[in-house]
Amino acid sequence: MPSSNRLLRQGALVILHHSMANHLLKSIVLGVQRRWGNGLRNGLAAVGAVWTITEVLTAASTSAKSALDGQGSEYLVAMAILFVVVFLAYVFEPGSVSFKVPNTDTKITLKYSDIFAQDANLLIGVNEFFDGELGAPVSKNTVHGQLIVRNFNGNAVLFRAAVEPALAAAGAVASPTNRTIGPSNAYPIGTTVSVPNGSHTVFLMAMANTDLNTSKASSDVPRLWTALRQGLQFVHDHGNGEPLAMPLFGNGQSGVKLEPQHLLRLLVLALVDFATNSNARLPKDVTIVLHESCFEELDIREIARDWKKT
Repeated sequence: MPSSNRLLRQGALVILHHSMANHLLKSIVLGVQRRWGNGLRNGLAAVGAVWTITEVLTAASTSAKSALDGQGSEYLVAMAILFVVVFLAYVFEPGSVSFKVPNTDTKITLKYSDIFAQDANLLIGVNEFFDGELGAPVSKNTVHGQLIVRNFNGNAVLFRAAVEPALAAAGAVASPTNRTIGPSNAYPIGTTVSVPNGSHTVFLMAMANTDLNTSKASSDVPRLWTALRQGLQFVHDHGNGEPLAMPLFGNGQSGVKLEPQHLLRLLVLALVDFATNSNARLPKDVTIVLHESCFEELDIREIARDWKKT
């Protein structure tokens, strides 16, 4: 048995190292495709700067010139290494970037990870019925669905048992509908409630409307903006300033019709707008957790660079 466990651990390490190597290679290849010109310019600039300093030193000192003449091949190798290091530093596609919201103490982090692995409160989007039934009403592949699977064992009754008291406590006012499946009471977009999540809290924010016949949830930019405004206010009022994590809203089943890069820009803008144009504050640490499937569609470095300029 001990030898079997050791083999399992070794196998897991091999898989982990293989995965990390693949991710590293993908980061380099994608970065070269996007920023090869920038990497080339800065790599050549670094080599040129060192070369210039070397020329000055060798012109001013015969001993320096003699030392360089004796190490000419090593010097060229060092220049090549310098170029490659600087080039990769400028093109590498990172897995995480951070920047400060202008004129606030809030730091926003964009990173590829599992949202449920974050040491933070979570802000998760749901439909206006706060559905808990996996299947047509809630896909298990959504963040909403994964919350039900992970925290409520996929049980709609347990989920609703947590949500209904939270809706009552928040004073949320529902409107009856002619929906044939339950729950049939709909809440306004932006309605937000909190449920326990271990030592943290999950904030559930209504951001999508549901087709009563097909159960397909959908949202758009105005609805998402309204939901975020009210959801972030609720987080301010009930989150005790603790770190907050959220997914890339609208990129899944709710289908806000924007490319992921534009959607991420919109989400960042909504956070910045709330932090700078409301009487409430964001937590000091806000993380937008991105799914690995978006890696090739998102340029998080570009977004961080733009906000660092302001």
